[in-house]
Amino acid sequence: MNFADGFVLALTIIFLAYFAYATPIIMVGVWRYKKHGFAAEKAGEDWDPPNVSILVPVKNEEKVVGRLLDALTKLDYPRENLEVIVIEDGSKDGTLEICNSFARNHSWIKVFHRDASIGKGDALNFGFNKSIGELIATFDADDIPEPLAITKALRYFNDPKVGAVHGYHRTLNLQESIVARLAAYETFLYRLANDGKYALKLFVAFSGSNTFFRRTALERVGLWDPNSIVEDAELAVRFARAGIPTKLAPVESWQEMPAKVKTLLKQRIRWSGGNIQTGLKHWDAWRSMSPAKAFDMEMLMMSPIMAILAFVGWAMLALGVAHVGIPIAELIPLLVVMGALNIFYFGTLLTVVVAQAKTGIVSYLTLILATYPYATLLSIANFAGLISVLVLGRKLWLKTEKTGYIDSATLLASITQNKLMSASGESLAGPEKISILFDGSQ
Repeated sequence: MNFADGFVLALTIIFLAYFAYATPIIMVGVWRYKKHGFAAEKAGEDWDPPNVSILVPVKNEEKVVGRLLDALTKLDYPRENLEVIVIEDGSKDGTLEICNSFARNHSWIKVFHRDASIGKGDALNFGFNKSIGELIATFDADDIPEPLAITKALRYFNDPKVGAVHGYHRTLNLQESIVARLAAYETFLYRLANDGKYALKLFVAFSGSNTFFRRTALERVGLWDPNSIVEDAELAVRFARAGIPTKLAPVESWQEMPAKVKTLLKQRIRWSGGNIQTGLKHWDAWRSMSPAKAFDMEMLMMSPIMAILAFVGWAMLALGVAHVGIPIAELIPLLVVMGALNIFYFGTLLTVVVAQAKTGIVSYLTLILATYPYATLLSIANFAGLISVLVLGRKLWLKTEKTGYIDSATLLASITQNKLMSASGESLAGPEKISILFDGSQ
């Protein structure tokens, strides 16, 4: 067996093993979503409101930070038990002025200006040390949390062992571009996988926002790692290693998806580089968590490498069809396995998302066709992220630019009023509500 044959065989085995590993996770996630929507674990009862501190790290966010702070003023939670800690990290635009204007009108909003920024993790640690809350919440500058976000999250902290609760995001800008729509669909599929992982007791990473922590749990694991470029995922690993239970909850927050190719690439380069960085840092996680959870964590953190291998595999197949390189006859086993993976995941996306869309056939076909160049872009970003970790290490920091785009004024009003209506005027809930919001037809 020569090198080329061995490489093809290795790729085939890797993809076959990945198919066997990932399929049950997605299927469980789809089944749970179809049955009752996301994060339907039974919540506890309401309890006396504890002090809650919301940490908001911001830098050059003048397009969106006012929208977030306005949403925080509409939270349905006692003001005497609430504080917002804004860490303004050396912005060069009007971010500081906007934050200060809210602080002047709301005594429970506190703004801390820092001349220099060394990353989001360090800003969060700074804000934590200025806070007093028994529970800590985090939101990014482009978030719009629902008014009942804190109240809903608190119900999952009734169990004193629970150290963190994380909600999920809906998309504000589906109509801004096809890139935003594809990113939203990808995020939706990721949520399905997370719900499946949670049910199977595997590893579920925190989101960088719309996450709630028990103060003592954060102190136990040592807060956020200022040297990590995916501080949220890295923190989730340390929670898992410490054996601190976390919960997925139906706490909703709306957020922008990258709408431009350049913005998407910057975001995914950071994510992929940071995930690989985290996987290498916690290579010995099996020593402090179950083997299944440790394996699943490493699969997530090293997923950029899998994406790169997928790109290589498809490139080899394309070259084989064009009679370049390895003959196509020798690539048949690889084609079968990769074709099965492709049909399964696109079929899942079609069944759960696209089949619910109310857009026309042209938009539908455009979406399907655009998925392939979109996946190619992600593979390029994953490769760049891998190189960044090997060459640049901690020096990489690519901030995701925000535009402030919202699909409609009606959507914004419905979010802040905590009331989403169907076309007939009836209030929506559960999977039906998710479908209406997700496909952009609100």
